[in-house]
Amino acid sequence: MAGVLIRMKLAVIKNSMTGGRAAWMLVGAVFGLLFAAATIWLTLVDVPNEKVLGDLLACVFVMWTLGWLIGPLWGGSAVLRADHFALLPMPRRKLAVGLLGAAFVGVTTAVTAVGFLALVTYGARQGFVPALVAVPAAALQLVFVVLLSRVAYALFGMVAASRVGAAVTGLLFAAMLVLTQSGWMIVVAIMYSDVLTTGFSSTMTTTLRGIPSSWGVVAVDAAGRGDWPLAFAASAGLAVLCGLLLLIWSVELGNPRHGRVTIRGSADQPPAAGGLLAGPTGTVVRKELRTWLRDPLRTTTAIVPIIWALGTVLLPLTFDARLLLPWAGPALALFAITSACNLYSQDGTALWQTLTIGTERADIRGRQWAYLIVFAPPTILLSVGFTWWSGYTWTWPWVAAIVPALLGGGAGLIVYSSVFGMVPGPDAHKRPSNPLERADTTGQSNVLFWVGMLPAVPAVAVVLLGERLDVLWLAWAGLVVSAVTGVLAGRWLGTLAIGRLITHGPEMLHTMRTGRAAAARKAETSKQGGAINGLYWTLGAILLIPQGLIPLVFILTGVDTKSWFLAMYLPPAYGIAAAVISMLGGVYLLARALRNTVNNRVGAAGNASATPEPANDHELESV
Repeated sequence: MAGVLIRMKLAVIKNSMTGGRAAWMLVGAVFGLLFAAATIWLTLVDVPNEKVLGDLLACVFVMWTLGWLIGPLWGGSAVLRADHFALLPMPRRKLAVGLLGAAFVGVTTAVTAVGFLALVTYGARQGFVPALVAVPAAALQLVFVVLLSRVAYALFGMVAASRVGAAVTGLLFAAMLVLTQSGWMIVVAIMYSDVLTTGFSSTMTTTLRGIPSSWGVVAVDAAGRGDWPLAFAASAGLAVLCGLLLLIWSVELGNPRHGRVTIRGSADQPPAAGGLLAGPTGTVVRKELRTWLRDPLRTTTAIVPIIWALGTVLLPLTFDARLLLPWAGPALALFAITSACNLYSQDGTALWQTLTIGTERADIRGRQWAYLIVFAPPTILLSVGFTWWSGYTWTWPWVAAIVPALLGGGAGLIVYSSVFGMVPGPDAHKRPSNPLERADTTGQSNVLFWVGMLPAVPAVAVVLLGERLDVLWLAWAGLVVSAVTGVLAGRWLGTLAIGRLITHGPEMLHTMRTGRAAAARKAETSKQGGAINGLYWTLGAILLIPQGLIPLVFILTGVDTKSWFLAMYLPPAYGIAAAVISMLGGVYLLARALRNTVNNRVGAAGNASATPEPANDHELESV
């Protein structure tokens, strides 16, 4: 059975690795091999305290395990899914073993196996016998992470359609974003501390060694000092744990797939509302607020900006840097724009109700008000609380000048983007169990992340002028300018979205119903190198802002905060040059990405208009 499934998986991979998918796999393999090489290199370096080397290796193995655990929840479903074989007349344990064998065939598993060779090189430092003990321990560790990944994906699929599962998904997704963009701050904190000399605390060491991903390190260290009962117990514990995971997976494969979770509210008619919630717009506000509270996809959309903002500003505390704390509120307001940029796609073909009733204006305005009700309170709370916590009193005018403009401009941008740049996705009743397997808005989100900053520019200019002239009231006047800018931007962009929805609503509904534009765009993007284009967006954004503009401002203003800004580790003259070069590289990559995105959208629109509508059953009968 395992041989058949392995050949099937190889055939699927061979026939699907074309265009952007192949490029993305190649990029992932390169980065994975670099991380694997770094893991092996860690076991070969000389450190003042040999004991700390095992703790560092245990930390790295925890990162590998988290990658396997979170990877499927990120959206990377298996090539061979268990439900594809649900009707086959075979024991579930046999199917689980076969799927496990197929899971070992892939680039990810091969890269992980290379990384786990670090356990063997770590054992070789202590002698020949510990190296021998490390071989089966590394193999068991590889089996453990693969099984853990499969079990996590299977169990996650059972709860992902609920609000709790969606909240967990948002938390994990945001955590991975933070670690991807700023995770090496932790490495910097370790390198600039005395941990390499004194070692971790006893509590930290005990905690690390108690995690199953570190039991291989425990076995090797025990063998190195001749503690054979512990070495055997650690290896046997990994084997028993793998057996338990295989049993859990096989039992889960035997469970019938139940229907999706249905979230029901009160059956009573809601009471009539007055004021803001009265009339057609108020009705849309109430509907949207219920959707934000009850739809699992909206739950993920709301959770991600909050966790991302908190993670981004709290991570520098690992080396006692509080400079980012005041910007928690602005970070939340900014990232909320990228998270909620595809609202009409999330509602699916329910758009036909709005079009037939003719409430386009009320629908747009109601969505804007609901967006502000959802995101304005946490943004204001984070802005006030974290600015006070930071102790940087000079940041108060800046935060006050940024937040209203970002909230108001965001309320306009999310409806403008949802109408002008809608990316079709599955209807709510057709969504897969994983909330992250939805419409791909990567390019759209990257553009909005930088465009979303523009409404705050006038207010920031006023505050900067007030600071330069040392006029306090002028600096605080940025708050008034920010509020006016936010209101004007929100109303103007909302008006544009209303006009577009009225004139092109039927075309949007057709695109959402057929998904034709999405399919055409996906095919065209594959030809142009969709994965490479996504890489352009990511690297371009990082080079332009975090590695270019921010360190340049820090150097020119005399701010001494190195953090993860590479230019700050160089002498000032070289740092300025490095920041400028980084900015130029970022602008070039973003321009390439924007050009490819525009070309792809134009090609997709042309393909969609040129493809005739397939005949329905009535038309076939008439023929």
